[in-house]
Amino acid sequence: MQKIRVTTLKQILKLLACAMILKVILGVLFSYRDYVPPNFESDFLRGRKVYFSGSYQTAFYGHIFSGPCSLLLGLVLLNEQFRQRFAKCHRCLGRVQIACVLLLVAPSGLWMAFHAETGAIAGFGFAALAVATGFCISFGWRSAVKRRFAEHRRWMWRCFLLLCSAVVLRLMGGLATIAEVEGEWAYQTAAWTSWLLPLGVFEMAQLRVRRKKQHTQ
Repeated sequence: MQKIRVTTLKQILKLLACAMILKVILGVLFSYRDYVPPNFESDFLRGRKVYFSGSYQTAFYGHIFSGPCSLLLGLVLLNEQFRQRFAKCHRCLGRVQIACVLLLVAPSGLWMAFHAETGAIAGFGFAALAVATGFCISFGWRSAVKRRFAEHRRWMWRCFLLLCSAVVLRLMGGLATIAEVEGEWAYQTAAWTSWLLPLGVFEMAQLRVRRKKQHTQ
């Protein structure tokens, strides 16, 4: 009975997480009306007119178009049933995901980090996020090529959690608004915790799994 309850709880949490991710994706798509053409009175673009040209503009549009795509692909690729039933499609979509993250999401996020709101602390947080995302998907790619599939899945889960920092960041922003928490420090803290916290939880879970395996051997 307890196992059934735990399984049910896990399924509910997965559904809630997927719903939250899809909500953020729809929110980004809906916000395109403020970005094409750019509306410098909108929340994100306010104060960015001075440098919104050239390389930053390219990075910005590359990021907002590739980000939702990478999240959707991640939801599909990490689905175990999809992987087992459509192995060839999984591999093809995986290559698309690798190209999307390495060529668009990570480099555009890194470039935009230099102009992060509230300055260098948040900027370094987003820059570290972009670099970590690129490394994770690169290691995941290498593991798949070497047919180390268990290792591949772990790296791709790390990559997906880092991509979901956009979801966590919006969730934290909503909670800060409800709690009436203001100030630059709140955004600077969120720039780091939005990806370090989920990644830390994942690593702790992996450590617990390894310890259980050691005890059973």
